[in-house]
Amino acid sequence: MTELSPGSVTVADLYRELVGMRADVVKALTRIEVIDAANSNADRIHNDHETRIRYLEAVRWKLAGASLVLGAIAGGGAGWIALALARH
Repeated sequence: MTELSPGSVTVADLYRELVGMRADVVKALTRIEVIDAANSNADRIHNDHETRIRYLEAVRWKLAGASLVLGAIAGGGAGWIALALARH
């Protein structure tokens, strides 16, 4: 039984395949880590954009409210001046 038939697999063949597979797994894990790092960076940038958009929306509504108040004050002042001039 010490003779191997043609085409049989030896322990050395199995070891070479195992070493090759281990190298492939290391490459795949490295690529996965790079992709995960890129995705986490993209998520951080996305969250930063969301924060900026919410800030700009808040400022826009504050400016709209301020313009409404200033418009009401200007309209009231103009009406008061018009009444004062009409009496004279």
